[in-house]
Amino acid sequence: MMNNFLIAIGIFVVIISVAGFYNLILFKKNLNKVEVVINGMAFDVEVADTAVTQARGLSGRSGLEENKGMLFLFNSFSRRSFWMRGMKFSLDIIWINEKRIVDIDKNVPPPANGVIDFKMYSPSQPVDKVLEINAGLSEKYNIKIGDNIEIK
Repeated sequence: MMNNFLIAIGIFVVIISVAGFYNLILFKKNLNKVEVVINGMAFDVEVADTAVTQARGLSGRSGLEENKGMLFLFNSFSRRSFWMRGMKFSLDIIWINEKRIVDIDKNVPPPANGVIDFKMYSPSQPVDKVLEINAGLSEKYNIKIGDNIEIK
């Protein structure tokens, strides 16, 4: 009886490990990188253009290098909502309609330790792209509503 239980546990662990490894490969495979330029400032960003990469976003990471970020690409225009679930550092969220910045949420903090925070952030109008960069960089580089972006 105990041997059957141990075999079942072993099989369960193998299945979970394989599924986790497959998910990691799938997630990594979908992360293309592009350069986003705003006001002459270049950001090297990962592209989140699938449901899997968009759901994960930057959550779980300890931080970003200075001019790195994540660009969310969507197939349609909508007043999307983002939250900071699983985030460990603050962000500037830049809302983009085609190639123009239409809104910026600056210095969006991560949830406090152990707190589940359901606060949602949304733009004032429909967007098809969202750029997340380190908090304070939109201020540092004078990024503002109305600025154009270039994706290379």
